[in-house]
Amino acid sequence: MRIALLSNVTIDALARMLPGHEVWTAPGYGAWAEAALASEDLAEFNPQAVFLLLDRSHCSVDVDLVPVAKAKLEARLPLATVVVVDLEDLSAGTSGFYDERMWQLASQPWGLSGLKAIAGEIGRLIGLMRSGARKVLAVDFDGVLWDGLIGEDGVDGITPRTGLQKWLLGLKARGVVLVGLSKNNASDVEPVWKDDRMVLSKDDFVAMRVDWNEKSGNLTAVAQELNLGQDAFVFLDDNPVERAEMSSRLPMVAVPQWPDEDDALPAFLRHVERLYFPELRVTGEDRAKTAQYQAEAARRALAKDVTIDDYLASLAIWVDVHPVRDEEVPRVAQLSQKTNQFNVSTNRYTMEEVAKLASDPSCIVLAVRSGDRFGDLGLIAFVAVRLHGEKAAVLDFVMSCRAMNRRIEFSIEEDLERRLASMGVREVEAVWKRTQKNAPVERLFEELGYEVVVGGPDEKHYRRSLAKW
Repeated sequence: MRIALLSNVTIDALARMLPGHEVWTAPGYGAWAEAALASEDLAEFNPQAVFLLLDRSHCSVDVDLVPVAKAKLEARLPLATVVVVDLEDLSAGTSGFYDERMWQLASQPWGLSGLKAIAGEIGRLIGLMRSGARKVLAVDFDGVLWDGLIGEDGVDGITPRTGLQKWLLGLKARGVVLVGLSKNNASDVEPVWKDDRMVLSKDDFVAMRVDWNEKSGNLTAVAQELNLGQDAFVFLDDNPVERAEMSSRLPMVAVPQWPDEDDALPAFLRHVERLYFPELRVTGEDRAKTAQYQAEAARRALAKDVTIDDYLASLAIWVDVHPVRDEEVPRVAQLSQKTNQFNVSTNRYTMEEVAKLASDPSCIVLAVRSGDRFGDLGLIAFVAVRLHGEKAAVLDFVMSCRAMNRRIEFSIEEDLERRLASMGVREVEAVWKRTQKNAPVERLFEELGYEVVVGGPDEKHYRRSLAKW
């Protein structure tokens, strides 16, 4: 991968510790801002990822300039992921991170342990760019959102933790889905949402379970409701018994250790954010995530006690299939990285790889937007196809889990076949490859009318004639 490192300290040694990557560093000591805002050399290098390594331990940093620089970089490098690496949290958990001798000798404050930790963090973040970070933060109420016990102290007896709630709102704005899990009487909790001291409202949560059931069971139900895997969840609870119950029952859920002292809470939240919710590139679909899941809840309510045909007809679903546009490339890459269930090949693409595929005259990349009377689902699917004369091969057929079970795939296939036939294609080939989570599309191509050529438990090959077009 081509990566750029921008820092306010010397980073030559770090650059040499990233084998397998093409690394660009800003010329001149501490020239990170100039490079971020105006470097033509950086634009020519065209990185796939940019890492801002700004260390305030030995040099001052204009904190107001950092988000400006990130936004400028994302605008100038639309196919790059720009990440501000949290060196403060990383150093707090790394023994020997700093070495004063290195600062005196080379204007680099990090010792060997620090360099290894930063290189490891860059590698971890690159992995998240391909696989996607966690999606959902499930939080307890008593002792987390507020000090006190709502069932015993009442609304007037609790003290909302406004700093923590603002942090949650910030994550929500970037697409993290919030879920509430509380062992309480629902009637005791309900009045708290009308308290003017609260930063969060009930509408900030996509799902909420307030009862006396085990939280692991409630989280499992919410995961099924949202059509997400348990490995998409992080669980915050101040009670060690609840954390232990969650960890033992649902080991794929991340359960950070809640701090013993309130003074340690800001550092704890920062650590959770770095590990599980780093700010990568945020798409429009990310910002609308909560509203989209809430609209899905309304759809589920509508589906009760009606047939599937009547339900789908009542939704008034619309589907727009079109060649992927430049501004949609980040979202298509994100779908490839995060979608596991409705994904026939599970190819993971960077933004640059999607753009390259889309510009290849021997390929077609179609983006799919959809919505219904409850709202716009956004860009929910893409299909990539490679052309070989009168034949074509489906490389990818990917759709967000929130759009599954609406028969949208049939509209996509019909549009694809019509386009291919107009280009002289007479036969389409496709492959399904089993992964740990893509069983829902094991029979997708059969359902779309493809003929099985080679069948097996872990891989099937198909073809479909386009003679009817």
